[in-house]
Amino acid sequence: MRVFNVKLYWFSLALLSDGVFAYIPDTHITDGGLFVKPSLEIGVVYDDNIYNEQGSGISSVIMAVMPSVNFKMDDGINYYSFDMTAEKGIYETSGRDNYTDVELGMNAHIEPNDTHRIDFSVKGEWLTESRGTGKTEKDFEITAEPILYGINTLAAAYEYGAQQTKGRLVFDLQYYEKEYRNFYAITRRSNYDSLFFGSTFYYSTRAHTDTVIEVNVEKIGYEYNAPDEFNRDSEVYTALFGMQWEASSILHGFMKIGVQAKEFVDGRRDDFTGFSWNIGGVWRPLTYSQLTFSTSQATKDPDVEGDYVLETKYQADWRHYWATYYYTSVGIYKYKDDYSGISRVDDTYGYSLKFNYDLTQNFAITVFGEWDKNQSTNTVFEYDKNVVGVSLTFTL
Repeated sequence: MRVFNVKLYWFSLALLSDGVFAYIPDTHITDGGLFVKPSLEIGVVYDDNIYNEQGSGISSVIMAVMPSVNFKMDDGINYYSFDMTAEKGIYETSGRDNYTDVELGMNAHIEPNDTHRIDFSVKGEWLTESRGTGKTEKDFEITAEPILYGINTLAAAYEYGAQQTKGRLVFDLQYYEKEYRNFYAITRRSNYDSLFFGSTFYYSTRAHTDTVIEVNVEKIGYEYNAPDEFNRDSEVYTALFGMQWEASSILHGFMKIGVQAKEFVDGRRDDFTGFSWNIGGVWRPLTYSQLTFSTSQATKDPDVEGDYVLETKYQADWRHYWATYYYTSVGIYKYKDDYSGISRVDDTYGYSLKFNYDLTQNFAITVFGEWDKNQSTNTVFEYDKNVVGVSLTFTL
């Protein structure tokens, strides 16, 4: 659910997933072999600081309804999928903050033979930036209602080399566009698009272990720069070296360490050259218990002020299945955002608790709590947030 405006708690490591679609009981299969998986999630949460204010903030009960459906054709090797997701959120305290988000996405994985693999994806998102976050993080009253924006993503990847060979080479291409749809006086300067090109070389050193060399470049261009503002266009270069491993069913992960350089077109802005990394893994000491962890450091563009933000993340989550039909999850994280061009450093800490119970094969209930604290050298950005809630998930 997106109804609480906290940092990301429940995270996944895409590089660690099997990437194989498996039949599950709540998936309907048509006569033509089309997998159809509809679902509906209804959630109610209590947020004691909906605008991320310093000190005692405004609280609200928020209800969200999230229908979704996935269509998939899968022959065991190649697959094609289409996803539709919507979310309607209703604030009990302030109807002006109600929102509707929609996401549409298509994905395809094609393997002409055991040497070539191709992936395509296209995604369109119509989203809402809750007041007190993003461009209104300094003062939620700048706008009378949430800011609306859209994101379009087009990505393709080509991999050469059989899985059992010593070496494999992957090329990635992605186009990303973000465009705000209201309050143009304060959002126009943040419309941008980027073009990303990367290549990764995998070399097998021993059983289930690969050496990884990754090199990529991203060109970022902004649609509009105010007359009195330095140009925000930039190019980001990243080179990482490391390894990925799957020593056994108990432990697998990846570690990539290197350098990143962010160079602005406008020489009056501060460039960045420094250390960057991306590390993550899963430890499963028991078949019913696992610890997931990740850490990374890279630059990102700020929402409002500054040249760039050096973001450092640490995250961990422990999930334990007490029985096949219920589990608990505990998550913790720490983020550090170090701004360049202005004097600001944010340290955000948080932890979360979650209990999920499958009442039937097609009906689950989840109870959760999330606690979030942001400290900053600029005290206007400091806040504490506590969120508790319950959600019901129905599948057909």
